[in-house]
Amino acid sequence: MRKPGEKGVAPSSTVDRREVRAFLESLTGPSRGNVNWLADNALTVSVGEGRALSVRPKDDLPPHDNDIATLQWADDGYAITVSAGRNVWVNGQEISSTLLVHGDMIEFGEKGPMSRYRLCNHSYPVRHTVEDILSDAYAYTRTSRRPFAKKMSGALRDSGRRLVSQTTFLFRITVVAALLVILGFGFLLYQNDRRLADSIEQESRKIEAVAIMLAQTREDALTPKDLASLREAFESQVLSAEQRLGTLEHRAGAPTRVIAASTRSVAFIQGAYGLRHLESGKLLRHVLGPNGEKLKTPLGQPLIEPGAMGEPAEFQFTGTGFLLEGVPLMATNRHVALPWTSGDREQTLKDAGLKAEMLRLLAYLPDQAEPIEAQLERFSEMADLAILAVDPGKVHGLGMPLADAAPQAGEELYLLGYPTGLKALIAQAGPGFLEMLEKDGTLNFWSIASQLSAQSKIQPLASRGIVARTSSGAIVYDAETTTGGSGGPALNRRGEVVAINAAILPEFGGSNIGVPVAHLKALLREVESQ
Repeated sequence: MRKPGEKGVAPSSTVDRREVRAFLESLTGPSRGNVNWLADNALTVSVGEGRALSVRPKDDLPPHDNDIATLQWADDGYAITVSAGRNVWVNGQEISSTLLVHGDMIEFGEKGPMSRYRLCNHSYPVRHTVEDILSDAYAYTRTSRRPFAKKMSGALRDSGRRLVSQTTFLFRITVVAALLVILGFGFLLYQNDRRLADSIEQESRKIEAVAIMLAQTREDALTPKDLASLREAFESQVLSAEQRLGTLEHRAGAPTRVIAASTRSVAFIQGAYGLRHLESGKLLRHVLGPNGEKLKTPLGQPLIEPGAMGEPAEFQFTGTGFLLEGVPLMATNRHVALPWTSGDREQTLKDAGLKAEMLRLLAYLPDQAEPIEAQLERFSEMADLAILAVDPGKVHGLGMPLADAAPQAGEELYLLGYPTGLKALIAQAGPGFLEMLEKDGTLNFWSIASQLSAQSKIQPLASRGIVARTSSGAIVYDAETTTGGSGGPALNRRGEVVAINAAILPEFGGSNIGVPVAHLKALLREVESQ
């Protein structure tokens, strides 16, 4: 119990606590938090300058201009009578006189202050209960005539102050602990949400990266619809490699013997790479169902996850390469040997937390029944070139010479390669091979190439073109080719490699770009210096 003269208690030393019947606790104004004890039968309530509330025995002093009301004890409580010309509101209702009951909110004057009237058993509580404090805040917001925003902010501010200053020490510690726990849980939830958001973003990037790779794989995959298209092509008399060469000889007297000799060194490249999850270090593998079947996503894509039980997810590709004279090496494009480096695919994979790695790389040479295993030896950072190492025992006597000088504009050149990959090879193999595939009913990427090779059906296509422009960085020509022909050699009339086919420019009338052979020679020097 507070003593007279303490902060928060009316400065009256005449009040005998044993006779206290009620008290007024100021909730607003400069007297906020102060207590005015009510013990006498008759009391005068005054509001001084600055809205400070004070209470005195009625007979202590003569009436004053600051007097606003009188309190008179009657039976079990005080009755309040408003002074003439003054305004008082009890629980939001303006009154002239009324009997106060425990908990009434009294607003003295137009601008307050507001006080709460409480009956008591001769004492003022040292600490308020949380219920009392919240009840005061509710009563204030319900009865105050101030604008809604102001009374709400005032209620929140004052109830917060009172919860801090007028509750028990144990309650405050409990509240602080609870707040810390709530903040801790909030932080954990925030961290969990961040991890979940990062996981979702990572997963979406992974799906995007895989979709990009699958799009490339679909270009090289065969479908029943492709077989039907090939059958139509036969009906249109698709030219074989030999027929194409005959056409060259008929039209331009091309040195077909040189082209035929070069053909034996031009390889059909077939490969597949996988994706390794950097965080777990595991390859993406097919997720299998209860019966061992490969599961798919709702969008029909293969369902692949790091460390799943199925085979590694293969992203297949094809291209062209050619053997180099005198060394067991094969030249091709960098985007053939490292297909995931095209465009922004590598960065997309990195953002998705994935890294590509070669699973299988095979080179099929004409007239050889078995493929050759190939490995990346070196690639150029400056040009779209790569060099593959192959088994020396399987390439003896093969290889193509490199030209000493770049071709001039207007010169004729000959391009060898495997445009459209397996589809062109099946077309060249003839209707019998196509019927066998249709009868077998399987269109396996690897087995088709193996069957073609076993039957000596792998032969490059040749096309003739004219050099349009030559520079140190590129040679532009109009020899026909398309996807799959990348990495093929462009030959001059002496059978020497003058460029390595690298890109197609369909918007320029079918023009193609080759990397000048000088860049290949520079890359070979790097290999020799290792």
